[in-house]
This record gives sequence, C-alpha cells and structure tokens, in this order.
Amino acid sequence: MYKSLVQKLKIKSTPSAASVDAPSAQPAAKSETAMTWQEVVESKINSVVSIKCVSPFNFETESRGSSQATGFIVDASNGIILTNRHVISAGPVVARAVFYNHEEVELKAIYRDPLHDFGFFKFDPALIKHTKLEAIELFPEGAIVGLDIRVIGNNAGQKVSIMSSSISRIDRNVPDLGDMSFNDSNTFYIQASANISGGSSGSPMINIAGQAVAIVSAGACKNSTDMYLPLDRVKRAFECIRTGIEVKRGTIQTTFDYRSFDQVKRLGLSDETEAKVRKEIPNGVGMLVANTVLPGGPGEVAGIEEGDILLSINGKIVTHFVPLEEFMDDNIGKTLDLSIIRGKETLDVTVDVQNLHLLEPTQMLQVGAATMTNLSFQLANYYRVPAAGVAVNWLHTILEDLSMIDVYMIKSINGKAVANIAEVVDVLKTIADSESVPIKYYNIYEHYDNVILSGTLKVSHLWHRINMYTRNDDTGLWDVEKITDLLPARDTEPANTTFPAIKNAEIAKLENVAHSMVKVKCTATVYIEGNVTRTRSSYGAIVDTERGLVVVSRETASTSTCIITITIAGSATIPAKLLFQHPTYSYAIVQYNPKHIGDTNVKAISFSEKPLESGDATRMLAMSKHDVPVCINTRVSNILPIESEVFCMLRWRSINADVVQLDNPTASNYGFGVLVDEDGHVQALWLEYIRNKKIMCVGGLSVKALIPTLRLLQDSEASKIRSLKVEIKPITIDQAKRAGLSNERSKELQAAATTRNQLYRIERVEALSKAHGVLEDLDIVVSINGKPAKTLEDFDVQATSDILEMVVLRDLKELTLQVETTDSKQEVDKIVVWAGATFHAPHKTALQQSAKIHSGVYCSDVQCSSFAHDCGLEETNWVTHVNDIATPDLDSFEKAVRACEDKTFARVKVVSSNSKPNVLTIKVFNHYWPTTTLIRNQSAAGGWRFD
Repeated sequence: MYKSLVQKLKIKSTPSAASVDAPSAQPAAKSETAMTWQEVVESKINSVVSIKCVSPFNFETESRGSSQATGFIVDASNGIILTNRHVISAGPVVARAVFYNHEEVELKAIYRDPLHDFGFFKFDPALIKHTKLEAIELFPEGAIVGLDIRVIGNNAGQKVSIMSSSISRIDRNVPDLGDMSFNDSNTFYIQASANISGGSSGSPMINIAGQAVAIVSAGACKNSTDMYLPLDRVKRAFECIRTGIEVKRGTIQTTFDYRSFDQVKRLGLSDETEAKVRKEIPNGVGMLVANTVLPGGPGEVAGIEEGDILLSINGKIVTHFVPLEEFMDDNIGKTLDLSIIRGKETLDVTVDVQNLHLLEPTQMLQVGAATMTNLSFQLANYYRVPAAGVAVNWLHTILEDLSMIDVYMIKSINGKAVANIAEVVDVLKTIADSESVPIKYYNIYEHYDNVILSGTLKVSHLWHRINMYTRNDDTGLWDVEKITDLLPARDTEPANTTFPAIKNAEIAKLENVAHSMVKVKCTATVYIEGNVTRTRSSYGAIVDTERGLVVVSRETASTSTCIITITIAGSATIPAKLLFQHPTYSYAIVQYNPKHIGDTNVKAISFSEKPLESGDATRMLAMSKHDVPVCINTRVSNILPIESEVFCMLRWRSINADVVQLDNPTASNYGFGVLVDEDGHVQALWLEYIRNKKIMCVGGLSVKALIPTLRLLQDSEASKIRSLKVEIKPITIDQAKRAGLSNERSKELQAAATTRNQLYRIERVEALSKAHGVLEDLDIVVSINGKPAKTLEDFDVQATSDILEMVVLRDLKELTLQVETTDSKQEVDKIVVWAGATFHAPHKTALQQSAKIHSGVYCSDVQCSSFAHDCGLEETNWVTHVNDIATPDLDSFEKAVRACEDKTFARVKVVSSNSKPNVLTIKVFNHYWPTTTLIRNQSAAGGWRFD
C-alpha cells in the first residue's frame, strides 16, 4: 500500500514496524472549553488503532504484500473502524488492528468506496477486554481554514505519533498520485502541513473538541504539504452502514476539477453568468469543469466533453462536489438534466446515472500467479479508457515471451475476443492441459499508442491452478471456487519439420552438428534450492536421438520445478522434462519424447577423443537469436579452474571444473555452443556459469566431463552416479610442500606426466555425505586409488566407485583413508508450501556451505504477500520446531504444520544461515495460503505431482 513516488506525491501507509510503549491513564472528563490539547489527545488515543494488512494478490492499484496504516473507531458498539480505501484495498486483504495498549483483534473489510479514499473495517467489540472503546465523532462541517488540528496516527510506521498543524485550504483539487496508485476524484481535499509520512494513512484529523474533521489521505514528498479527505460523503456512507442501508454511489463516468473564476472565464464563462453564480453561491470562488469523460460512458454519450463548465443540474446551480455527488447518488437508474458551458455556448444535456458499485471488480480470476479482473472505474478513469475489458496483473507468469511486470488488457485468447473474466474462463475450458495458444493484449500504460502485443499463453494444470474469487462482505473474505472442468492434455502431434538450408560453406561442413542444436526454454514455477530466475532460454545440443537426450547449461535448466520446452529448427516446439542436473559441472540433461519430432532429421553430436589444450585451434558452433548457426574460428587461450563465489541465497554454483577460454571475444556473446575439431567432433561444450551475484560468465567444458554421465543415463543407471561431494581447489606443489609435503613425495608427483605441477586441496566437505567426518577441510589430496591426483580427471573415478583409497596430507602428515562415495540423486524430492513459504530438505549447496545442519527443513522461498514474510521468516532459515514439536525432517514438519489450527499463530523456531536462533509467530490462514505438498514423480508429465 505504501508507494513512494520520487519528487511526486505519495500515499501514506508503510511496511509494518515495531510498536512503542503502552498508554498512561486517561484523565477524568472535562468540559470542552477547559480541555487542553494534551487532554484531548489522551482522551482519543485509545480510539486510534494501528492496522496491519497482508494483501495476497495484486489487485487494481494495490500491490500484494504487507503494510501498516492507521484507522480510528467511529462506532464502538458495532466495532466499525474508518480508514483509507487504499488501506482496506479493493481486493482480498487480511487485516488486524492493534490498540494503543497492544490488544489485537481481527478485522474484516465491510465497505470500500469505489471513488473516494475511504473504507470501513469491522471487529467484534466483545473480544476487546482491556481497552475502553470510544468512538470519534465525524464532524465534516468543522473543517475551516485556520483551524488548529492534531493528527494521531502511526507516522513513519511508529506506533502512535501526534502531529500538529492548522488547516490552510479546504478547496484543494485532488492530487495526482501517479501510475498504479489510488487517485481520488470529484471531491475537494483539505490541505495542512503536519509533515506526516508513511503509516499515517487513515489517521484522524481532530479539533480541540476531539472530533474528526478529516482523514489523512496523501502528502507531498518534498514540501511537507499533507492532504486530507473531507468527511461529507464519509459520514453519509457511515450512517448508511450503521443503519443497515445500502450505500448508493452513482456515476456518469465523468470527473470534474474545481477551477477558480479567473480560470473558467478563460474557458468561456461570461460576466453575466459569473455574476449569477456568485450571487447564488456567495462564498464560492470557482466552478466545476469536466476533467475526464470516459469513452462510451454516460457522460460522453450525452455529449459532455473535457473542458465543459458545469452550470446546473436539474435547474439548480452546482459549483461544489457535495451537491454534485448528492445528485448522482440519489438518482441511480434515472437521468439528470445538466447545463454546461462550452466556449460561448450554453448547452443542455440529459445524462443517465449508473450504479458506480457495478464498475468495481467483485470477482477475481487467478491463473497461477496471474490475477485477472474486469477493468475497474479507478483504472479506467486514470488511463482515460472505457470502463470495460479484462485487466491482468503478473501476466508474465503464464506468458511464454513476457518478462515485464505491468498491468495489461487482454483482447483475445486463442482467437476468441474476451470482454470479461467470465468469458476468459469459458475460453480456458477449451484449452487442453499444457497447450500453447496465442493471446493478444496491450499495456494499459500505452493504450494511446494503440500498440497491440501478441504472445503465447501456456497454462499448465499442474503448476497454474485456476480459481475464481468472489467478494463476500459478510465474512470479509473472497470466496474461492476451483475451476476443475478443464480439458486434459492432448496427445502431442509429431512435429515433422526440416532444417533450413545452410548457405555458409564453413558451417555446411558442420551440418550434422548444426542439426543437433535446439532451443531450450525453462520456466520456473516454484522457487527451490535458492533459484531466483523465473525464465531462462538458451540452446542445447542433442546427444542421443533414440532417447531424446539434450545437454544444456545448468543455468538454463536451473530447477526441477519448471516447465521445459524444446524448439527444433525454430519451427516446432515440443515438451520436455529435466532428467539430470550434474552436481558440480554446469550442465544438465533434459529429455524429449522422440515420437514428438516425427521424421525431423535431427542429429546427435559425436565426441572427440582428443581434449583441447592451450594454443589449439578450434571452431565454435553456436546459434544466433534468430536461429541461424554461427561459426567462429578461434584458438584456446587458456584452461583455468572455474571461479565462483559463495551466494548468501545458497544457490547452486559450478565447482571442481576447468574451463576453456578462447581468444576470440565474440564467443562471449553466446550462452551455449560446441567446440569442434576439423572433423566436426565435439571437444568441449560452451556453457554459462555464474561467477558472482552480478556476473555471468561462459567457458568451455571438456566432453570428458559429460561422457561418463551420459553413458549411465543411456543405461538407465543415473542413480548409480557417485560423488565424493567435496569442493576442491588447485594448489601448487610448492604450497603443498609448505603444508608438509615431503621432498620424496614431491619428486614422485612431479615425475608424473601432466601439464601442471599441482595438487588439490579440499575446501568444503558436504554435510551428510559419507565423506563428511572422514575427509576434512584443507586436506590436500595426494593420490586416489594409488594414482597421483594432479588433474580433475583423476577425480572422475568417484563417479563409478563406492569406495576410494585416498592419501591426504593433514597437519604435516600423510594419511591413507578409505572414503565412501555418495549417490548423486536429486536431493529435493518433496516440497511443502505453508503460510506462503516454500520448504524442502536441505539441497546440495545448503549442505555444502553450511557449517552445521540445524534440521532437515530448509526454507527456500518466502512470498512477500504472505504471513510468513509478514512475521519475519526469511529464505535460508532452518526450521527446528513448530509449536514446540521437533521437525528433524520434512515429513515431521508437514505433519506439524497441518495440525496447526486455522486463523491462529504458530510458534516456529528457526535458525538463520549464520546460526542465529529465533522464535517466530506465523499466522495460519488457510483460505488464501493453504498447505500443499509436492512429490517428485519422474513418470508424471511435469515431473511432480500434488499430494
């Protein structure tokens, strides 16, 4: 809700902050004339509450996430609290109020005004045991220029702040708060300079009698000018709500500004008409001028245009917003006769009055992380577009070719125009699971350019749950209906395609290699193992046509919870799934069904037996972004150990590898390629790897690192791949001698025929591996199975051996150790999503980089729009207990969280990544954040299933 606009205006709410001390005792009641400001504030301070909200979805102008604002009691017996509309939100929200003495109570949203920045929460007064509940009277007529006021709120997120000022204006036009902010209209704003800031939204402006004369709404960033919403229409709505009467709000889809007489005279106001108006409204200094007339709305249909001066309604002169709104609210479904001045003419128009509540969304369609609603009047009014159509947030999460996070308007899906979300549901029901269909849309920011965009919509029934939410003002929640009558996946038709002709003679010699190159796209759906990338697209090379195996950079296929597709020859896209991720090298193997490519003439790369050395000439074959093969003649400049830094997010990184560097800088423009000899045999894979948080690098990896794994995969024995699960770094023989290596051993090692005089030092031993406790950090590996360990290839024996005999140098002594290897299966095979956070067993990087494994439950992701985030849970936290029940593994954790009672707080003991323990209280709210479990299932289409 808090939105900072640099050098602009900003809405006054802020992220949740800590509270302060409890109140002092209230004084005895005194007469109004004898009250001091201190006594007034003390008498009203218990009526002002801190409101803490969590919004689970982006909705209209409000962003998902947690925030803190202010509200105040206007009806103590019924528990009604007044606050801002941008606090209460137009969409789903879960809120609670904290009183001055730190009593807390749940709130439910019962009304949000469709036009002005106010709304009402309700709580159960019977739940308040230690606070005397008193209402603050609404006194809109008390707002006059020069009035001394106090603002009681949560300024800058601090619980209870008191600011003083005087009213300087009561006829200020509403501020423009910018894109995707709540922008008020058809009202005056009150101006004062109390220097309020984030968290003050919804604070009462009170007079010396303790009455509220306005409510905080917005303020200027730089000049300490604050703006307050008058309470005229607020009080009317409150009286309706308190007495159980419908709050009627009418509209002609036209908004007005108040302009002074000197300004409206420039628009055509005559002296005679000015005199008439001034006589009728003696205290008036201006008139209302049409500012926005929505296309297709009643105002435009009646003939109203921007710049028209409003003279009268039904024969009565109207120059202020209150009578204007009275006419509209009292005549819904009827017509109004307006006299307007346009230039030198006075025109009479008849306009229909619509129900404004029908122009606000009361339903929301959720497709995965994307949310769709019928376009609201609020957005339509700001962007000057018709109040119709389908608006969507986070479209990028279901669109294959979009990364921008903006609000878009959908024109059509799969060739069918959609005018509302009901029609979107009808279209979705005709689309089979995992089917890709075209979609046309445009950015609501760029509607004036008439730029229509196109893309491909892909909805997976596994990853993109489809739900319809409907607002329920009785419960304060949005009721959810799961859309289940969807079409299952259709059989994939064979994609018989051909590769384009190669005209370049140099590339034509490598035609077989070029016909192995395919585009691989991986879209993450659940963030696990420290992965932070949603979509990656690059190229890969087919290594087995019979089994449909494709090697690709692990930076592309970075997670197993993803949707993978392969595009062949730029013309046929088929589904694929992740088969294998190498634990240390930066490559992965994905698999497609060979039946899906039909007679397409794909080839598998062949491998060279000769490894590359420094100075060797080679050719790199890669693909341009236009699916055109590119050949680069180059030489190997160096072969260096890979360098990658440790990440605080415990993200996977490539280790224990040597990478080929090329002397042609053009090669760094390509994220995937193959280095081939003169006969077209592949000597190395050109792959991406991440060096640190900001730098992505590329380098060549010898095919010797791929062949052993590939052979096991071809024999369906991937589970037999073994690993020491250690990180090693090269050191010189001289460094080893300083660590205690004997001269005799040094001579023996130097006599071994290799290109480098080096050994390898163990940097980290992965926790829970069989080598842990046998090998130690800083051990220098001298030999493996009797052979000197001078190159990385000397460590390859670990992939096929259960036990290795290793000689290591430790504390100036050589030790001979029997070291067991560990299988290299996928560590994460179960995921639990609870309270908006994602948990799984500690993955390889967590085991590798953590000094101590605190539990078998690791938090990999926390949604900003969840109670887990609101209550302080962080990624990389280890969970040890839930409600004092130990959670040593994911199964016990799942059992414990499913036993938590809904709408209660669970005590969760966590340990941070730097081993600091903490106890959190996390709110359980299953309506918006249900507990779900995912089980890895390689036979399933998506590789996972919901349990």
